[in-house]
Amino acid sequence: DCVLLDFHLPDMDGLEFLAALRNDLGEIPVPVMMLTGADNASVAVEAMKRGAQDYLVKDVNRQYLELLPAVIQRVLRERQMLLEKQHAENKLIHAEAKYRSLVEQIPAITYTAALDVPGKLLYVSPQLEALGYSPEEWTAKDGALRSHVHPDDQLRAVEAFDHVRATGKPLRCEYRLLARNGVTLWFRDEALVVRDEAGNPLFLQGILVDISESKRVEQELREHRCRLEEIVAKRTVALTKANDHLRRDVIELRRVEEALFQEKERAQITLESIGDAVITTDAAGRVEYLNPVAAQFTGWSAAEAQGQPLQQVFNIINETSREPAESPVARCLREGHAIGLANHSILLRRDGSELAVADIASPIHDRQGKTTGAVMVFHDVTQERKLAHQLSYQATHDALTGLTNRRDFEQRLERALANARADDAEHVLCYLDLDRFK
Repeated sequence: DCVLLDFHLPDMDGLEFLAALRNDLGEIPVPVMMLTGADNASVAVEAMKRGAQDYLVKDVNRQYLELLPAVIQRVLRERQMLLEKQHAENKLIHAEAKYRSLVEQIPAITYTAALDVPGKLLYVSPQLEALGYSPEEWTAKDGALRSHVHPDDQLRAVEAFDHVRATGKPLRCEYRLLARNGVTLWFRDEALVVRDEAGNPLFLQGILVDISESKRVEQELREHRCRLEEIVAKRTVALTKANDHLRRDVIELRRVEEALFQEKERAQITLESIGDAVITTDAAGRVEYLNPVAAQFTGWSAAEAQGQPLQQVFNIINETSREPAESPVARCLREGHAIGLANHSILLRRDGSELAVADIASPIHDRQGKTTGAVMVFHDVTQERKLAHQLSYQATHDALTGLTNRRDFEQRLERALANARADDAEHVLCYLDLDRFK
């Protein structure tokens, strides 16, 4: 549609008509072309300033009528181009807001860095405040990230970034960062070079994951493994002393392994560069996205899972009771905060096989605080559970003979005696001496 507007109207002039056309937002919903006499060109110019799309000067020979169809077509094309531009801008704003909301929900520092200016950060997520700094402090200063790298790690970090700029290959580097309060934290930096449609590099997109707890647990594990190796080397010492030492170290090892497991539970990352499975849903709990690891674990491809209820794709039961377990995403969407999966949960894969999993779900909020969906991060804990069973067995059995150790024997004997006293029952205790080995 297009409005042809003559300046001289019966009840008002053209400028007043333009004012009446404006909606509540101050916009004119249809393109307007002003027709004016030869002596009113200034009026037409004023009309364009007030929102008219174009104008034609009426001449006495009426030649303007020959130009009118072409001008109308041009006005309509320009209007269509303007509407398409506004639509594209609105879609871009919406996509950017959704991406920023998702990024700012994950428990890691995300950033974009310039490739032409070494160390120049273009964006840093609010999670940077965990180090005591605001994102504005780091984006306003070139080399802010490098200046906060631990001195012992700076050379390695600089070489890694230089290699990425030179080759365009992905970045994967671990180094320490210095917080404002002086505390040193370990981070794993993973980044990719983002390119345009022509393949030209634009910027570096990265994520910093706090791995301080993992580093601490790894160090403890190394120390405990060294102590266990020493114990094994001295296994010819009296069995009682060896068993006591082994029991204490096994208990400590289980504590450390549990701490490592809990740290893995807390590490929630939705980017495909990590090894964890990631599933995102809408506010109704329907799958919007799952990464390749999640597809491998569940047996559903991303295309097949999209739009399906999460319970259909992520079907979990209790390992002991075999009863269906509630999805943490359902609780997360209902309660509005992060929810972890109950212990001893089993994922029933699409092919019928089972996988021991641990996961956590966090809500995704828009700028108004409304919950628009959820992100769930989960991983395979089958080996961890097997290790827990193995450690439990080692804590109650002798490593040399495979028999129950003294502590477990004493516990069984106490239960037998209690049973005999309570139920007036009888039990038999056999004492065997195998070649003076007691």
